[in-house]
Amino acid sequence: MISAAAQRLPFFRRLLSSLLSSTPSAIMADLPTTYAHQVPIAIIGGTGLSSLPSSSFTPIALIPETPTPWGLPSSPISILSYTPPTSAPHSKPQVVAFLARHGSHHQYAPHEIPNRANVAALKKLGVRSVVGFSAVGSLREEVKPRDFCVAGGVVDWTKGVRPWTFFEAGMVGHISMADPFDKLLSEAIYSAISAPGVLEGEDIKVHKNNTVICIEGPQFSTRSESLLYRSLPTTPPISCINMSAVPECKLFREAEIAYALILMSTDYDSWHSTNEGVSVNMVMGHMVANGKNAQRAVVAILEELSRDEEGEVVRAKRWERESRGGVMGLYKRDGRGDEAVERLRWLFGEEWLREPEAEGEGEGELVTGEELVDEKVKEEA
Repeated sequence: MISAAAQRLPFFRRLLSSLLSSTPSAIMADLPTTYAHQVPIAIIGGTGLSSLPSSSFTPIALIPETPTPWGLPSSPISILSYTPPTSAPHSKPQVVAFLARHGSHHQYAPHEIPNRANVAALKKLGVRSVVGFSAVGSLREEVKPRDFCVAGGVVDWTKGVRPWTFFEAGMVGHISMADPFDKLLSEAIYSAISAPGVLEGEDIKVHKNNTVICIEGPQFSTRSESLLYRSLPTTPPISCINMSAVPECKLFREAEIAYALILMSTDYDSWHSTNEGVSVNMVMGHMVANGKNAQRAVVAILEELSRDEEGEVVRAKRWERESRGGVMGLYKRDGRGDEAVERLRWLFGEEWLREPEAEGEGEGELVTGEELVDEKVKEEA
């Protein structure tokens, strides 16, 4: 006899497909494939947020998966405009980019996401601030399914399978990750989505400064692992678990882009006494509700960020050239890899690669791979 769960499986598959598919409509397909202006804000949609609500946003362009030195991004990048309602007189129209982290058809497992290409493609569009959405399991009783959290810290429990840095192959960089999420952006997001009436549902809460642990996946945790994660002595304690926070947060920090992450709780992972373990069936109902609230949250966030008269939060000048000081290759010529230099030139531009200004010697010169070879030949001669 076929079990009730097995009988429901086709329904859940159809529901999951409808939730995760972000295939552009005919309208999107007819849009321009380039956009000449910089786009300061981007939204990265995770499981449960595959597109932005058509009722609130007007499509402007659809940028196809364009090659970067790190491959293709996971999906086309939609450029959309948002015009606030008259009920929000202090908010201004915004242009925003949207990228689907797991692909247009949710085809990338967490360890397969081309994170470096995603970050590089958004930076090339002029993005300065990014808000990511991610489905998570809860490791704390107080973080209920359908609650939202604004991440404040991260524990990397991945296994080194995923490429996690732009600085390698002769351009080594050591970047501080003490606080992986931008505080100003995170505070603005919390203010926006915790306002009364933004998120719908009975007793839905928004938590802040939550620590998330990122595991390799794609399997869910064993019960023993889930209990271990809860016991780790972090401050604040680990409250959520996901599979995509790393290396995304690290790469945005290296790329000098402000990044914040919204965690959408779908279940209590495997530790909870009421659970028999996490399953897709368990999380689907919560995912539907979270997806709708995520769309409402995006609208509230854009309205809040548009109030920033000076643009301090969104433009994120506080991160400009922040990574540069940690890149050893800027100071040590002999070890530079030509390909690594070209990749960073593509990502940051030539000015970023100029050698630090010597005291009393002007701006310094940009050193190319050919010059390094010529200099080495002269030394050996």
